[in-house]
Amino acid sequence: MSQTILALVPDLLTSVRIEGAAQRIGHSLRVVDSDAEFVQELANAPALAVLDLGYQWLDLHLVLEACRNARVPVLAFGPHTDMNRQRDARQAGADFVYPRSKFMADTTGCLRDALSAAHVS
Repeated sequence: MSQTILALVPDLLTSVRIEGAAQRIGHSLRVVDSDAEFVQELANAPALAVLDLGYQWLDLHLVLEACRNARVPVLAFGPHTDMNRQRDARQAGADFVYPRSKFMADTTGCLRDALSAAHVS
């Protein structure tokens, strides 16, 4: 299985934080900033996909369907104030959905939990 985590996280500070967490658990991070590039990168069989739900331009259904087809588990996070977006992500097939505050407070733990659960299933 791949040791790469694929992330569609346009914010540089957030992506740097995720990269540090990924490295702490022995993975590398590949960050992209468009839906099209994200879908293309799924061909490289990442161990996990991470989506920032805070960006309204994100075509959630397209990206999650591509992840499902590629059999890549998805961890999504977004503003705690946007419960509709989090619900939409769950309904569209995201495996793990966290409020942004929880994900940022324990990025390493959230990534580790998602990867562990992905190995079990």
